[in-house]
Amino acid sequence: MAGGNGGYREPSFKRPAGTTADAVVQGCGLPMTDVVVLAACAAFLLFLVGGRFATYAAMAGWSCIVLNLILDLPAFIAATNFLYPALALLAIPFLAITIVRLLREDPVVLRLSTTAAVATLIFVPFALIPSLRDALIGIVITLVFTLVTALGYHPVWYAWDIIVENGFFNQIILGCTGILAIAMMAGVIAGVPGATVRQRIAVIIPVAVLLFVLNTFRVAAVFIAVSNRWFDALPDPTGTGDANFFWAHNVIAEALAIVFLIMLVAGLSRVLPGLWVYARDVVKIYLVDILSVVRGSGPESRRS
Repeated sequence: MAGGNGGYREPSFKRPAGTTADAVVQGCGLPMTDVVVLAACAAFLLFLVGGRFATYAAMAGWSCIVLNLILDLPAFIAATNFLYPALALLAIPFLAITIVRLLREDPVVLRLSTTAAVATLIFVPFALIPSLRDALIGIVITLVFTLVTALGYHPVWYAWDIIVENGFFNQIILGCTGILAIAMMAGVIAGVPGATVRQRIAVIIPVAVLLFVLNTFRVAAVFIAVSNRWFDALPDPTGTGDANFFWAHNVIAEALAIVFLIMLVAGLSRVLPGLWVYARDVVKIYLVDILSVVRGSGPESRRS
């Protein structure tokens, strides 16, 4: 969600001019981030196909994801978004551990790579194909406008992807549609061991609908909170003189989203028992390896 009042911008809407992410790769005419995303998509597709070099394809896919996060760091910082810069920094040791584990063909990390591959292949078409992206944004802004109006507020449809009220211009971007969360959860469910294809599909569809509906309420709630200046009394770490968007979106909405996704995984583990084992094994692997590095003994050598 990008706010047009007070200079609020989310990374996927607009990056600071002149950043590396904005650089156009000569020969293809695409921004650097688009090239990296396409490379990640191709690498993970090769990984899913399998073959002799599948693990190396997975390494390339993970490397592209981390590189994309790093390229977007200036935009995250400019948007006073602390979650994604933290993820970008944590992604570096995560990538190192992942590559080491993939070289050993660790079954848990291979399964985690399947999760990343499925999520990437779902998300990338919406990120790079304008017609898909705009159609999804159009659906979301229509639902948000209808919901906000039904709750007694009076937004104005300023442009096809912008609604405004009380001087707050709210541009709906791909990051506001919930497609990333849906892709991630679809990937997680696809990676659950012991589940049949039918079981996975039976869970993915209602989860996707639930996430889409809840995301619509999230976007509407942030719009209402910012346009009505609910957080005027809170400190302004942005330095803009108006931190309503920061508190509503970057702090409260994102914190609640993380808590909800964790609760959703816990709830789904009752339907797919293998999900709990999968999540436990992933957390265990990375915690053990991080602690091993801190103690100076290097990544854990035994397989999990």
